[in-house]
Amino acid sequence: MAAVIWVCPVGDCPVRQDRPGSCPDDLVQLVREQTEPGAPAAAPAAPAPSGLALDCPWGQLVDIPAEELSIGRSSPAFRGGGIDHYDQVSRAHARLFWIDGRLHLDDLDSANGTFVDGQRVTPGTPVALSAGQELRLGLDVPCRIVQLNEFGEPV
Repeated sequence: MAAVIWVCPVGDCPVRQDRPGSCPDDLVQLVREQTEPGAPAAAPAAPAPSGLALDCPWGQLVDIPAEELSIGRSSPAFRGGGIDHYDQVSRAHARLFWIDGRLHLDDLDSANGTFVDGQRVTPGTPVALSAGQELRLGLDVPCRIVQLNEFGEPV
C-alpha cells in the first residue's frame, strides 16, 4: 500500500507531512504526493505551531501559523481552496495574529466586514479569539476556529 504524503509545491521547500493543510513556510496549500510501495515514508511534520486552524466552508482546513495568517481572496494560504467563489470576501479581508500567546483577529477595512460570533469587528481594533468561535467573512461566509489534536486533526 502506498503512503500518502502532503508536500509544499513551492520550489525546494522541504515541508512534508501526513495530513493536508498549509505549508507554514510559504503559506500555500499542500498537495498530495503518493510514494511508491516500499519507499521510506517521510517523517510526519508536527501539527501547526499554534494548534489551531481555520475551518472554511469550502472544505479547506488552514493551519494558523505561529506568526500571522492573512485572510482574503489574494492570500497565498487560500490559493486553490475555493475562496475565489465567495465575492463577499475582499482580496485582503482580515488577518489572524498572536499577541502574548493569544490569537487575535483584525479586519483590514474589508468591504463587507468581518464578524466574530455575530459581532462586527471594527477595523484597527483587534479582537481576541479562541477555539470554537465562529468568524463570518462578509454576510455569508462562516469559518470556525478549531483546535487540532496531536495528529493535526480537528478535535
